[in-house]
Amino acid sequence: MENIAKQVAEVLGLTQVPNLYDWIAVAVIFILVFYIVLNLFSSDETKEDVTPEVAKEIVDTTEKVAEVAATEPQEIKVSWADRLVKGLSKTREEVWGRVGSILSSSNLTDEQFEEIEEILYTADLAPATVAELLDELKKFSKGESESTEDFISFIKNFLKERMDPVQSKVNKELYEFKAGAGETKVIMIVGVNGAGKTTTIGKLATKLKEQGASVVVGACDTFRAAAVEQLEVWCNRAGVDIVKAKEGADPSGVAFDTVKKAVETNADYCIIDTAGRLHTASNLMDELAKTKKVMSKVMPDAPHETLLVIDAITGQNALRQAEEFNKTLELSGLIFTKCDGSSKAGSAVGIVQQLNVPITYIGVGEDVDDLNIFDLDEYLNALLGVATN
Repeated sequence: MENIAKQVAEVLGLTQVPNLYDWIAVAVIFILVFYIVLNLFSSDETKEDVTPEVAKEIVDTTEKVAEVAATEPQEIKVSWADRLVKGLSKTREEVWGRVGSILSSSNLTDEQFEEIEEILYTADLAPATVAELLDELKKFSKGESESTEDFISFIKNFLKERMDPVQSKVNKELYEFKAGAGETKVIMIVGVNGAGKTTTIGKLATKLKEQGASVVVGACDTFRAAAVEQLEVWCNRAGVDIVKAKEGADPSGVAFDTVKKAVETNADYCIIDTAGRLHTASNLMDELAKTKKVMSKVMPDAPHETLLVIDAITGQNALRQAEEFNKTLELSGLIFTKCDGSSKAGSAVGIVQQLNVPITYIGVGEDVDDLNIFDLDEYLNALLGVATN
């Protein structure tokens, strides 16, 4: 049904799929037009048949159509805050919910703190972060009698203090498009296979396009035809340009052509996809460095952003990946994906703190709206279950 609605919308030249009430309005107008045309072109004998009773029957039929249509299920727009809360539910319930239950006890014992320590380690928080947090919790617990909410608020402030100095480095121009802001912004996206890199690029291109930006995407993962095809589907859906080459072509050449086209067409954003790389393969990492360097031949300061896509499921293993990518490419930001499928979404805290690179986006699902800018307060509230007004 949704596909039919989209096709009808395209035929009518509509920019978005009509909702239920749009269709009801169309039905009513159609019936009224039909009634008027019938009166204009029918014979006098036929006109006599269109009595007030017939007209009333037309109106009654229209009302019945509206009543039936009203019973159809409606698509509910879910806010980003609700998506984030739902996406982080596994981490919140399996980690911080259990920690909160233990902290609700009075006169906390060493055994209970050891239990908290075990929970935090299994959630893949950095050892240094765990040790420091436990020390602070022990000090806090020796004060006046505190509620679970007080402990959770204390943990939030602890985590925020360690992430905020790094998160403040995020370049807001990365995701807040302003018309006439200047030259093309080139964004290079990197990551290991399976982290959700190509999908993330598709979502990012869609979001920027929806803000009114013009976008050119470079399909530089020339080793996998499926990756190019997948990216092309996303680009066609979003209505953005894509530059691609034959399978096995030089990725650096594709990157060069993409940046060149973006500059020539005065595009607002140029997003460069890259082949998935194991951080342990030095020769492949060197190729990424070459791709990055080639872009600077078109624009001396390109790429303006180099973002690493990290799969939350990998937890602290992601830190090792990030360290190697950062060493080769000097990362400017991270994109934390698949947080809805893991209880290790809290590992972002240690990664940001140790790597000293901020998170720019966070993903909690497959839909376009499941990727959004990373807001530290929103993240910590959803992670810890802190109630907001």
